Amino acid sequence: MTSHQLKNPYGAFGKVTTELRPVIRVIEEKCVNCHRCIMACPVKMCNNGSGEAVTFNSKLCIGCGECIYVCGHGARVGIDDFDQFINDLKQGVPIIAVVAPAIAASFGGEYLKFNGYLKKIGIKAVFDASFGAELTVKS
Repeated sequence: MTSHQLKNPYGAFGKVTTELRPVIRVIEEKCVNCHRCIMACPVKMCNNGSGEAVTFNSKLCIGCGECIYVCGHGARVGIDDFDQFINDLKQGVPIIAVVAPAIAASFGGEYLKFNGYLKKIGIKAVFDASFGAELTVKS
């Protein structure tokens, strides 16, 4: 994993990854190489259907989940890293949360308290997803 040493206020945790964790995995025993996942994938080039099972490069995957949705064989599944998230929080690993504006629909009148809750459980910084969009437009 690519990382850079940075000075940070969080102590010994000075490594910041520049790669995202995989979010989808292929269960090769279930794959029949029908290529439905490749047809549904907006990236296309992250898939390889030349073998007995369709494989993919998770570094190119955008994690949209379309391949999971169209796979009728259960060969593509999302990777649940919630336990790793909780473990990282307990270990004091600095974590930044990017919260989608849709949170208002999920938490009703309590959504304004959500950022405070995230900070309380150990999240170091919380950003609204629209902030990233604004940065992209301005750059």
